[in-house]
Amino acid sequence: MNKKFLLLITLLIIISAIGVWFYFSYPKEIQPPTTPQQGATEQKPEETKTAEFIPIKLQSSPQFIKSLNNATDVKIDFYYEGDYPGFSWPEPEFYTPEGSDEKFLSLSKLKERKDKYAYGPEYHSIFNPEGSHWYGGTSIYLLNKDSKYSVSYIGFQINNRDLISELKIEFGIDYGDGGFGESKSSIFASILGIESVYACGPGLYLRPVGDSNLTFVEESNGIAWYRLEKPIALYNLRLSYCDEDCSLMPDYCPDYNLAEPPSGCEVYSCCYYNREISSLENGSLKMHILYKPNDKEGFFKLQMVNLILSDSAGAYYQPVMGENFDHYYRAYLH
Repeated sequence: MNKKFLLLITLLIIISAIGVWFYFSYPKEIQPPTTPQQGATEQKPEETKTAEFIPIKLQSSPQFIKSLNNATDVKIDFYYEGDYPGFSWPEPEFYTPEGSDEKFLSLSKLKERKDKYAYGPEYHSIFNPEGSHWYGGTSIYLLNKDSKYSVSYIGFQINNRDLISELKIEFGIDYGDGGFGESKSSIFASILGIESVYACGPGLYLRPVGDSNLTFVEESNGIAWYRLEKPIALYNLRLSYCDEDCSLMPDYCPDYNLAEPPSGCEVYSCCYYNREISSLENGSLKMHILYKPNDKEGFFKLQMVNLILSDSAGAYYQPVMGENFDHYYRAYLH
């Protein structure tokens, strides 16, 4: 009898813990602000251009590039922040304007110092943001290992450029992307439908590829085109997480990381947690677009509509815009 009672109590505790987890992991939506008291000045966000934003279904080309080729060996899939179907921590907050069914990321100002306001953190990510154990971003598929493209320009549909002051782009290879080290689920977890847990060793397996500020070039047909101040090469990228060639590590080096490794082994410390991938065809190359808001209130919408590549001969190319191309980023800056 006592064993059955203890089993029942244990089961109730586990079910309660699962319920608490689902409650706190569900995305939160803040309520619209209440009607201001009579005599108070009502602050309305800048919505004037929001209604004009219609997602683009096909790629747009810049007018300043006269000849644009198709790079069928480069593909991009899109996972915008707030639109990502997976789990993220912390869960984002959303705001839904009255009379609308659109959800906007709710990004409120933080007063960090006297007379200075910033939307902390300093920059916001357009694509799925970096997490503690993954790089996030949107996936770039390089289907030809011999291609030699560099990123030169990028185009966005933006509803109100006055809301932002800076744009940046960065690329990185996430060797831990896709989940690995999958643990086996218990029978009890399988019955309840709990997914397996993924572990990624010591932390983020990231090799930065390059980053650049974006300089505005022109706006044509509703598309804002930006030039990379520093073009980013998407070739000669290492498929190993470590800088060192781990095959050269001396045999006397231990197979685990010591606080004081033997002489000659310290440069190979990365090899204890080394990760390698066979190619960049599966989306391990990630791209982030970061922006810095101005001190203005409004609804910000952005859709990436093209990424212009170039080769050493000066020819320009556009990649294949894949999954979720017509999705876009939505944020309420207030």
